[in-house]
Amino acid sequence: MAEDVTPERIATIAASARIPLDATAAARVARSVNPTVRRFAEERLILPLEVEPATFVVVAHTRARGE
Repeated sequence: MAEDVTPERIATIAASARIPLDATAAARVARSVNPTVRRFAEERLILPLEVEPATFVVVAHTRARGE
C-alpha cells in the first residue's frame, strides 16, 4: 500500500460498517494507523492467513459435534 490512510478513507470504511464517526475521530484514527501502515509497506511484509476467521468457527463447531 503505497498511499497513506486518509481521514476520508477511514470515514468511508466506518460508514460502510454503519459506525458513526465524526471528522475529527476519522482524522485521529488515520494519524494513528499511518505509521504502522507505512512500516508494513516499507518492509513489504506478507501476513499469510491460514484460515479465514468465519471458516475457523465453522470447523471448530463441526469438530466439537464430532462430524
